[in-house]
Amino acid sequence: MDENEIDFIENVNVFGEEIQFREGKSIQLLEYNEEIDEIIIKKRALKIIEGISEPVAIVAVGKSWFANVLHGRHDGFALGAEMNGCTRGIQMWNTPFLHHGKRVIVLDCEGIDDPQQSQQWATKLFILCLVISSSFIYNINGIVGKGDIGKLFLMNDLSRYIQTPNCKFLPRLVILLRDFMLKPPNDFRTYFLEKLNEVNAEASEAIKERFEDFEVYSLPYPGLPREKLQHMDKASTPEFHQDFKVDVIAAVNGILNNLQPKYIGASPMSGVSFAKFLKECVRSLNDPVNHIQISVPDEYRSVVEYVAQKSMQHSNEMYQRFMESEIQQYKLPMPWKDFNEMHDRAFNEVKNEFFNRILGSASQICESQQEFYKMIEKDRLSFHEKNSTALYLYNLDLGGKLWKTYVEYGLTFESLFTTQEDFEGAIAIFELEMLDSMLEGPESERVMAKFKSEEYKDAVDILQLYGIFEQTYAEQLKENQESQTQLLELTSKEQELITKMENIKKEHEEIRRRLEMKIETMDNCLVDQQIQNSKMFDDLREDHNMAMTLLKSEEEIKLKNLQKQIEEMKSKKEFWKKINANNKIKRRFTDDSNHGE
Repeated sequence: MDENEIDFIENVNVFGEEIQFREGKSIQLLEYNEEIDEIIIKKRALKIIEGISEPVAIVAVGKSWFANVLHGRHDGFALGAEMNGCTRGIQMWNTPFLHHGKRVIVLDCEGIDDPQQSQQWATKLFILCLVISSSFIYNINGIVGKGDIGKLFLMNDLSRYIQTPNCKFLPRLVILLRDFMLKPPNDFRTYFLEKLNEVNAEASEAIKERFEDFEVYSLPYPGLPREKLQHMDKASTPEFHQDFKVDVIAAVNGILNNLQPKYIGASPMSGVSFAKFLKECVRSLNDPVNHIQISVPDEYRSVVEYVAQKSMQHSNEMYQRFMESEIQQYKLPMPWKDFNEMHDRAFNEVKNEFFNRILGSASQICESQQEFYKMIEKDRLSFHEKNSTALYLYNLDLGGKLWKTYVEYGLTFESLFTTQEDFEGAIAIFELEMLDSMLEGPESERVMAKFKSEEYKDAVDILQLYGIFEQTYAEQLKENQESQTQLLELTSKEQELITKMENIKKEHEEIRRRLEMKIETMDNCLVDQQIQNSKMFDDLREDHNMAMTLLKSEEEIKLKNLQKQIEEMKSKKEFWKKINANNKIKRRFTDDSNHGE
């Protein structure tokens, strides 16, 4: 097997102790081409990310050995013996692990403060790590001297590099104070800020302002000889000093227990959405016009639109597969009750899938939902039409057989009906058998309408031709059948409209309930992010209310339009009912006249 295809390291150097071991190996995610000043995304790594369905937690680490320890091992990500780190670009672990419902992707970033790399790439790397990670682990010397703070000075003016959205977007900052040999302070956060303030007061203030809740861990000297320090991936756990091991375990478990997903506003990203976000951020950094600037609102908007389209496409394909499978199993035609139950099962399944995948604000989700509903409705109508056609043909075939049995024999010269009563009796039996045998639905009304407008008319013409019916009676009978035909067709359309209205009410109630669940989840996500900005909560609540109002308005417009069509059908039916009643009076008068003669 090609070594590039091996998905794990066969001879591993396990850390053990209280840190869980993770299988896998490192692969390259991003490569930086200094000649053309361009970041290249590796397709293999991107495919792994896109395959993740759970919320993703992105941990960016600037020290390869600590990235290994997060996986319960000393080896995995390559270590460098010289000052300039050996990682080129950004490496990732090829088997992101599941932790408390989140899939953790650890990124090993090239030493951000490597003196041998270009400042252009170092700045891009720092900004990219800040934007794409949900936890950013920055490693500095425990003394926190002027020469130790690295790229933290960029915190002074992040707006120069990042256009910020109206929501929390920066990661949880974790500071690792390496080789810390002083007496432990009461509070490492306070210690770090005080020391940083001494060398760069603006950076200290920026961190306090932008990172409301960051972590600081100290790691003492490892206790290894110099030659071992250059190859820590080959050292065994017992060789490290006990205090170092204890602090490493505390830092790793503390970081993992405080992991949060990568969010877009109040929605956690999955693999697909993060992969798209990464591509958009890289595209921005590769654009020379941007001057190393990422517009987070623009990238978020692009991701939300992309995920909406992917979610709709995926849900639509799910619906089609479900319906086709069910139809293949149970065959057409099927009673409308069974068809509607089948559609409801499919709709509920894909609706949940859609809302699980969709991102963005409540109003954005509501707008995407409208497009999603249109797509599903279009497919439902396609399957509806297939079943309707099958039902119509089934009932029509049944009608043909019953017509031949009860009516057609009396229209031949050899066995012709001899009286009006014989014909009307045969018709009554035919209609009774049809009502008992047909599959119910608007199609049965249309089939009866067809027989009344075609077969009945032809039968009357034949019986009039043979002198069984007088012209006046025949014309009145035709008029009566015409009015009944119109009533049946209008009743069929009215039934379809009423069914459509009931479906809209039911489906919109399901969508409303699912949107409320999504909004509640988003609210909980904001709480989990520990956001202190009350205006952000107010804005989101206003957006939630607007989304619910939009959904209600959408339903009301649909129902109002359908109700108007139903009223029109009822009005037309009343007209034909009067015509039908008048025809019956005419026939009764004609019958009485004939009997009198």
